[in-house]
Amino acid sequence: MERLSLREAAERTARSVTTLRRYIRAGRLAATKAPGRFGPEYFVTEDDLSSAGLPPLAAPGGALVAAPRGGASLRAPAAPADSPALERVLREAVPVTLFQELQMKHEQLLVQYGMVRAGGLRVLEMQAELEARRRQIEESQVETVRVKERLATEAGELRRRLREAELELEGRRVEAAALREKVRGLEMLTRNTVTNEAIDRQFEDVMDQMRRVERLASEHDRADLSAAPWPARAPLPEPEH
Repeated sequence: MERLSLREAAERTARSVTTLRRYIRAGRLAATKAPGRFGPEYFVTEDDLSSAGLPPLAAPGGALVAAPRGGASLRAPAAPADSPALERVLREAVPVTLFQELQMKHEQLLVQYGMVRAGGLRVLEMQAELEARRRQIEESQVETVRVKERLATEAGELRRRLREAELELEGRRVEAAALREKVRGLEMLTRNTVTNEAIDRQFEDVMDQMRRVERLASEHDRADLSAAPWPARAPLPEPEH
């Protein structure tokens, strides 16, 4: 089957190359890219054009039809089996130039409608996304309030525990101060006990030394008494009557 460049297809279908490129990008018109005269370009067939609703206006072997109202004459396209009768009647009833202009306007309207529809779909998608984001924000706000309440409850519990810990610590400090006082008293008692024991030991040592001195003195006296004779006792005077 004969391949047509976009320029040839535009001449046969009374569309612009830009419109055909839009159809190709939209996926409405099937085309193949192949090396051309000026680099890679798109090529289509008559079947591709017919499938896209763009039957050629001039086909080989077509008969010439005089356009009414002084319009230029062209070869009438061989109407395909599935071509609508209304389109065939319109092609035969109006000038070719007017028909081509109306068809181009129609294609532009279709393109604009497609763009508007795509924009509307995009708006609907954005509205749905916005609604989903709004729900997410509301859920996040509810979760934030719940978290704040839980944090406030936990903070109150922590403050209560901290106050209890402070009171307990204060009690422990009082107990520690009392214990320090007891330790100080015990230390003083211990010092007094040690001092008393030292005094008692010193007193016992002094008493031992005094007893030793007395013993030595008594031994010395006994030794002196045993060595010297006793003196004669003088007679007692008689009592007077």
